[in-house]
Amino acid sequence: MTELLPARLFAPLALTAVAALGLLVWVLKNGDLCPGQRRRISDGAMSVWAVFGLALMLGVEAGVPPVMLWLGGATLVAGLGTVLYQARMQGKRSLDVSWHYPALVLALIYGALVGWRMGAGWALLTAGAGGCVFAHLIMVRAKHRLQAFNVLLPLAGTAFGVIWLLALAIRAAGLSEPALAAMTLPFVQLSGAVLAGALVWFLPLLRKEQTKPPVIAVAALLILGALTLGQGMIWHMAGNIS
Repeated sequence: MTELLPARLFAPLALTAVAALGLLVWVLKNGDLCPGQRRRISDGAMSVWAVFGLALMLGVEAGVPPVMLWLGGATLVAGLGTVLYQARMQGKRSLDVSWHYPALVLALIYGALVGWRMGAGWALLTAGAGGCVFAHLIMVRAKHRLQAFNVLLPLAGTAFGVIWLLALAIRAAGLSEPALAAMTLPFVQLSGAVLAGALVWFLPLLRKEQTKPPVIAVAALLILGALTLGQGMIWHMAGNIS
């Protein structure tokens, strides 16, 4: 099982990073941000590139095509270059959002290639669930004041996660009885992880408390763990459905 872990982690982490980057760039372009918030959110992109770099290394272990490794490397260099160049700026100054566009375009192309290998529908749902929780974590760590996103991102991310679960259940309906029996326990586990992650994510709203990074971090770990486990189920079902 452990030798399959890099391949299972690769797609969820890559798609999560790409989707989170897209959301952060959108917030930087359209959000009503003060210079301090803008700088902190821009600096938070370093976390995106750290996860993207990890996914790229896992891609090497998973044996992805060389073209994806070269494209991923170019994307990582462009993204890190932008963040490191901004780090030289003093105070609350930050680069214009257009500086992030080249890396974003490359990342979207890379995400499309991952989706082509994984399946467009699965990729979209994975990117939606993982990207929303990861972008929210970065924004909360940046002490953003766009309070609507503390509601919208959990709602959108949970919706993607629940639809992803339903899609898995519908796909599993075509399995033979022995194969379906083998999938029952993993499906219960990942369903529990998604629902627990959603509950933790919504907990500050339910308790009318300020959203804090450790809470979102726990939700992110649960949801990304479920996406990783689900990746193995998708492969298993693809091999058992004619």
